[in-house]
Amino acid sequence: MGGFWFAASLVLYVLTGARGLIWADPSKLTLYALEGYFPSLNPGDHAGWTVLAWAWLRLVGGDPVVAAHRLSALCGALVVVLAALLVLARSGDRARAHTAAALLMVLLPLWWVATVAETYAPALAATLAGALALSASPRGWRWWVAGGFWGLALAMHVMSVFLIAPLAWEADRKKTWRVLPGLLVGSAPVWWAVFGGPRDPLTGFAASDASTWRWHWEAFLALARAPRSAVVLGVLMLYALGLVGVVALWRGRRGPRGSPAWAWSLGALFLLLLTYAPYRLHLMVAFLLVGLLLALPVRVPAWARVAHVVMQALVYLAIPAVLTAAGRQSLGVRVLPHRNNALYFLCPVKSIRFRPLPSVSSGRLPPSPPRTAPLRWREALDPGVDLYLAGFAPCTPTGAAVVADFNPGAVLRLAQVVRGWRTDLEIRPVAVDVALGAPDPAAALVATVQREIGARPVVLADSYAPYYHPRQLSTHFALRPCGPCVQVEPLGPGSIR
Repeated sequence: MGGFWFAASLVLYVLTGARGLIWADPSKLTLYALEGYFPSLNPGDHAGWTVLAWAWLRLVGGDPVVAAHRLSALCGALVVVLAALLVLARSGDRARAHTAAALLMVLLPLWWVATVAETYAPALAATLAGALALSASPRGWRWWVAGGFWGLALAMHVMSVFLIAPLAWEADRKKTWRVLPGLLVGSAPVWWAVFGGPRDPLTGFAASDASTWRWHWEAFLALARAPRSAVVLGVLMLYALGLVGVVALWRGRRGPRGSPAWAWSLGALFLLLLTYAPYRLHLMVAFLLVGLLLALPVRVPAWARVAHVVMQALVYLAIPAVLTAAGRQSLGVRVLPHRNNALYFLCPVKSIRFRPLPSVSSGRLPPSPPRTAPLRWREALDPGVDLYLAGFAPCTPTGAAVVADFNPGAVLRLAQVVRGWRTDLEIRPVAVDVALGAPDPAAALVATVQREIGARPVVLADSYAPYYHPRQLSTHFALRPCGPCVQVEPLGPGSIR
């Protein structure tokens, strides 16, 4: 049973997985792994993932960008098979184990994070591996092994605690303390930073100390988000579970279930997610849904499992396509050049690359193919990073300072490191994010550009108004849009405001 689900999931995730650079976190995390950025107390640095990925990249070799994506595919497949084996060990019911595997394999947040370099799949795999170790043997060593896996899971993603707590409680709550030695060893990539840690290789900031916990609390949590987030979470859960999953959970609500510890832990996680930053919810919900399927293992017949897999794959293509045709592809969230948000966030396919990145020496985009319908949809499925870099290169003067926010900034910096792309540029990957945290973001961004423009040419990495404030900047500088970026020049006679 385990071998089939592992192979099927791995093939699915590799075939649909990214083959190039991806916006934001995947690029940041790949850079962290390349630079060996650990230890760190910062929960956003995911030091446990960095240790694992650092070792993985050196083990497999090849293109580090692709290798980092494939680590997620491997761990995603492990999540599917480990969950099935855990359900089988706890219930003794093979049908429930097969159902859990089928639901998880095409669960949108798990499929999504299994296609790009992310922390969620490895953290979930380590969490389930620890639980399975406890159920595999009555011997004392199991507590050390479980603690080691759980410590690493927490070091990879702190949200793992909401699954670890009920799993440990169910195993043997009177002996749970025995996991502590292993937990201490597994979480070393985090706590070792009390003796000092390196600077963030992306930003250059000393951001690995405990003070960043307060920053995360202030930046990511807000009670005012709760009403809207409740709706978003409900929609995301229904979308990811699909018709078969929802019906199975409803019919199985009176069947075998986990201990009350699951209700308390998942309830606390749900309340936390209500206040969490909305742009993280589509991934954070993975912990909630995996926990739900473990706490309430359901059973559906084989034909329903097959139908569910096929149906979810079609839904993940059809719904974003409908939104795109209706002109709603932005989803009301951060818009990036060449990225269709509906397909990017609501469809797990990240393997499409519309056009290859042209050579650095040419600096020119290849000729555009005829705009047939299939090509338009192929372009919409492309995450858009290669097209962004290709359009960016010829618009940027030699030695320019690039003022960016984290989304494109991480991509630009990683492209320099692993692709040798425009190494003459001075990338400021989070300059806009720092300005957005100021009492007057527009004034702070003006001051940032003013400091740079006296020493070198300045380019804005994007023109997204809520972040880059082009109207306010145009009163101080001449803005010249070019491709996906904006050239910034001092105002002078004949300047266009």
